[in-house]
Amino acid sequence: MMKRETIRTLAKSSVAIAALILPAAAFAQTGEQAATDNTEVVGGFEDIVVTATRQSQAISKVPLSVSAFSQETLDSRGVREFADVIRQTPGVVFEATNTTTNISIRGINSTAGAATTGVYIDDTPIQIRSLGYSGGNAYPVIFDLERVEVLRGPQGTLFGAGSQGGTIRFISPQPSLTRASGYVRAEAALTENGAPSYEVGVAYGVPLVEDKLGMRVSGYYRRDGGFIDRVRFEDKGVVDDDANYQNSYVGRVAFTWSPVPELRITPSITYQKIYTNDSPESWDNVRADFTVPDAQFSDYDNGVFLNGNRVQESGRDRFYLPTLNVQYSFGAVDLTAIGSYFDRKQTFRSDYTLFDQSLFTGITLPIFPDQEGFSDFVNTQKITTGEVRLQSANTDSALTWVIGGFYQKAKQLSIQQVEDRFLFEYAPFLIPFFPPLVDGRLIYDQSTTSKDTQIAAFGQVNFKPMDQLTLTVGLRYGQTKFNINSFAQGPVVGPPVTDIGTQKEKPFTPKFGVEFQIDPANMIYASASKGFRPGGYNPQVGVPCQASDLDPLGYPDGRPETYKSDSVWSYEAGVKSRTLGGRLSVQGSVYQIDWKNIQQVVGLGGCGFQFTANLGSARSRGFDMQLDYRVTDDFTLQAEVGYTNAKFLDTFFGGPLATVPLVTEGNHVTTPPWTVSVHAQHEFSLREEDDAYLRADFDYRAHQSSLTPGLDPRNGGVDPTLSNAPAIRALSLRAGYRLNGIDLSMFANNVLDQAVWSSRRARDNNNATVYRSNIVRPRTFGVTAAYRF
Repeated sequence: MMKRETIRTLAKSSVAIAALILPAAAFAQTGEQAATDNTEVVGGFEDIVVTATRQSQAISKVPLSVSAFSQETLDSRGVREFADVIRQTPGVVFEATNTTTNISIRGINSTAGAATTGVYIDDTPIQIRSLGYSGGNAYPVIFDLERVEVLRGPQGTLFGAGSQGGTIRFISPQPSLTRASGYVRAEAALTENGAPSYEVGVAYGVPLVEDKLGMRVSGYYRRDGGFIDRVRFEDKGVVDDDANYQNSYVGRVAFTWSPVPELRITPSITYQKIYTNDSPESWDNVRADFTVPDAQFSDYDNGVFLNGNRVQESGRDRFYLPTLNVQYSFGAVDLTAIGSYFDRKQTFRSDYTLFDQSLFTGITLPIFPDQEGFSDFVNTQKITTGEVRLQSANTDSALTWVIGGFYQKAKQLSIQQVEDRFLFEYAPFLIPFFPPLVDGRLIYDQSTTSKDTQIAAFGQVNFKPMDQLTLTVGLRYGQTKFNINSFAQGPVVGPPVTDIGTQKEKPFTPKFGVEFQIDPANMIYASASKGFRPGGYNPQVGVPCQASDLDPLGYPDGRPETYKSDSVWSYEAGVKSRTLGGRLSVQGSVYQIDWKNIQQVVGLGGCGFQFTANLGSARSRGFDMQLDYRVTDDFTLQAEVGYTNAKFLDTFFGGPLATVPLVTEGNHVTTPPWTVSVHAQHEFSLREEDDAYLRADFDYRAHQSSLTPGLDPRNGGVDPTLSNAPAIRALSLRAGYRLNGIDLSMFANNVLDQAVWSSRRARDNNNATVYRSNIVRPRTFGVTAAYRF
């Protein structure tokens, strides 16, 4: 049941939304109505234009598996965050915990080492390397985007070492030199048994000097209301109601200067800050003893989500991204030069009270009423990127090409400081067995710095021996160097430890492709491409990791210092077709990916530490399909279906003396085998210039029922009490009315109110009793108003 005050809040917010949108609409009526340059209309469908091959092409003509979403599409589906995009993309899965994020494309995923998926804001890669025990990618807030592109399969030739499984690109709108345009959006929503959510955003572009100078500026704020209460562990008394709220702030300014028609210079800067008040994780079960049933903590069936942390797990994540893009046309050849600097800082605090206690004493429940221990994390990224491309300007020529050079220096810093004085105050018997606290308060103090340097030359040539046939060859050769310097001290480390490591690689990632344009509406294609990710270095694990943790895995002398690079070869065949007079659009592909020397995390459940190792090889096979069907002029159906069967090909032991495997042949990669999204929209006219619509969106992620490495009892480092994520079924409904360019709508998300977890953090160690899960947001109702001109 919703609280009365939240209903009043929604009503007030609806009035505020109207007050914000209507003046903007009145102002915009005096300007020129903007058309779009980024879509082609065929059979009533928008064939979105993408740059997945570094050239502008309609998506139906691109010979690879791509999903693309314009801002209009994202709005119609109610997308407000990156996870919403992924839920509607076949073959792609996104998981997030309180400390990390992970993207799986066609079964290629790993929380270890360098990223397996490239994440780009325009032409700047921003993916993060896994350092220490925290850190995940930053993702742009979904507002004022020209489009989002998801490229499935390795993109090593054009996008480099970070795109082993695929690439996700957030494309920003550029200033226009000829017309004014704008975008306004406001929203208010209520989550059952939770707090209100609301947002407002404005974007405006205008030519300052006709054909010479243009500007676009945008600003956005969103509040995602919380629905998880932080309570006292002992009696569930509320400490902070709806604690897990989040505030997002975004701003962007861009200019385009064209002193002569052939030259465009576009400087821009983007700023984003996200504040999270408390943990997004809910405690579901608390296990006191493996011989007795689980003790339920939260009550998911009745919409009660609780978190028993002693410490508020708040965090801040901000970045700014200045970019300079220079384009010059020589007539037959176009030059593009891009320089950028990505500066990000993420800080957050994690509750370590029960982790420390269970690790050192074996006691699995709180024993001191005022006990608290916590870990402060700091992660920073400073990425300098430069790229130069030359490419043929005539896309209709029998020979088209692109060549370029790439440079990137990515510096990262990971700091973790664990403070827990209560253990030593209340358990003085531990003092003789451990070194003293660092600065009188820290049991663990760790700092790791790393630097990834990449230099690469790349090129791709498309040749048409006949009008309908195109042959493609792409090559990328690079040099990568990874440096790391790690320092750790404190009672759980023993004597202070300094680790310094270096690794170098010279990756070569080719691509071969063929496409045949049967007729203007039908195309088939096939490709073979390689993806690569560099290796790295493992800092030492802590003192609590005894020989009993490492010996069975084949590491009697401690963790392996380094891990090697891994790579994939992907083989894909696909079709893109429009039939029924253009009313039905079909895009589909089948694939096989061979993955070797896989970098994966090896958890040491007995002591709470981990390291990275190369865990053999795997093969992923599957298909993805996207359907768009305009049943009538007023009724459309869309569907995206993906199937992934990814499993390890051999049994892998950590070392020559290992007695227990890390991976057993036939273990499946942890990813849902099926991903399905279905969308339906019916439009009808109410008056001559107005129309209304009804819309439904359904997303499904299947449960991985096959054995995965972390669940197979034959493997080492297994926690038998865990399981893979359950199936997720999310239904959203929306009804809207368009009036003079204003789009007013009401919506309901998670209509089925499915209270399941989408990801679960592994227990702190084998003695711990708490299970922390990220829960799908409960049923939410809201209103949205948008205006675009």
